[in-house]
Amino acid sequence: MTRFAWITLIPLLCAGMEARAEEAATPAAPAVEAAAAPVAPAAPKRPAYGLFAQPVLATGLQGLFAGSAEAGDEPGPRRWGRDIASPYYPADGIQSPIRGDGIHLGGDFWFDAGYEKSQRGLSTEANLQYWIARGRFMLDVTATKTWKRFFIQAKGQMLASIEQIPGVPAIFVDDAWVRLGLWDLVDIQVGRYEAWEVYHKGEGLERDTLEDQGAFGGPDIYEVNYAFYRQNGFGAAALHLYPLKWLRFEVSGVFGNALGYNSLGIRPAGILDFGWVKLKVAGEWRRRTHQEDGKKEWERQWGVGGGLQFNFDEPHKVARFQFGGNAAYGVIDRIDSFDRVDEKGSPDTLSAGGFFNFGFWSAVLGMGYNYTRQGDRQFNDQIGRTGRASHQQAFVSFRHPIVLDNLMAKVVFSYARANLQPAFENSRVNDMFSVRLRLHMVF
Repeated sequence: MTRFAWITLIPLLCAGMEARAEEAATPAAPAVEAAAAPVAPAAPKRPAYGLFAQPVLATGLQGLFAGSAEAGDEPGPRRWGRDIASPYYPADGIQSPIRGDGIHLGGDFWFDAGYEKSQRGLSTEANLQYWIARGRFMLDVTATKTWKRFFIQAKGQMLASIEQIPGVPAIFVDDAWVRLGLWDLVDIQVGRYEAWEVYHKGEGLERDTLEDQGAFGGPDIYEVNYAFYRQNGFGAAALHLYPLKWLRFEVSGVFGNALGYNSLGIRPAGILDFGWVKLKVAGEWRRRTHQEDGKKEWERQWGVGGGLQFNFDEPHKVARFQFGGNAAYGVIDRIDSFDRVDEKGSPDTLSAGGFFNFGFWSAVLGMGYNYTRQGDRQFNDQIGRTGRASHQQAFVSFRHPIVLDNLMAKVVFSYARANLQPAFENSRVNDMFSVRLRLHMVF
């Protein structure tokens, strides 16, 4: 049968079925094979998520519908904890699962529709209600070349935002980096990327969502994130080490300038991963200085934290669960342009929280809670204390696939309370209630 005939028949044969993909590297890191890539050594087979598991392009491009592979080879319920795991944002410090030679095209799409009610404690601040609809489309292009165990890989991700805000670009970039090294041993990464996550918040609290922002004025959860996120104006470089299958390290750094300030930072992290239990820890240090000679203002940020996660999510059990806890502590020291301590702008932040996910067949019930306490250095001798604030954030979520394994719907209910006690302002308590529906597809 000709290649063209196979390409035509594959989508029809795979529709409604769970196909199987073959690993190109080790069992710990699934591969997504290119249509024209050399045949890799035999490896354990794993089911691929998504509607199609075979490439649909006849050239060196990866199939648009090719997905990442999942653990497990026997029939039964899908691994709910990984049923929509994206190969474009590998979790737990895993190297890229896209290992076949050639160019892979893929991405994901999510859309949020939500409602938030914000209640303010001061009579001078009005209570607010928000209706929010936002989302984005991400197109990932990953080029990979492997010589035995040595590899070089480059990635670019274009984001197209649903929101059209005047003055804000609707199309921008997420990842943009190059990475080279030895599979499952060591690599160097340079460009724009996100460092390893060590503070995992569970099914809710996705970044920049209603429940993640919480109540008005409440301090943000500290996640060892001064040098964690992708940041405009800054480049990043990292060394990754994989000495054992269950142990890996990252030493990541940021360098560059933004808004008139130069900045340099470093963030080492380590992950101990036995599958059923994961221990993640990280520390960070970062310094910011003014670009102009003679300017005295500067800022130093540092912190430590981590998380412990347990996974009892065997793929063939009807009922499965995961749970974990996190804690992190961060400090900011800021000197103003008059060479004095910026007392209000120099807070210390402590965050702690946990999550619990219960899976029953293909459905997942999630819940979580985080508490953040923050204090600054403004001292009011009239009341005998410095400024302080606390923020409680809780959520309950429910997730289930829609027809396809790689199309998910999730509803999240959340509540947050911020108790604000500034040194020289009126104390108040702000509350927030929200509900959000997310549709998410990985392709």
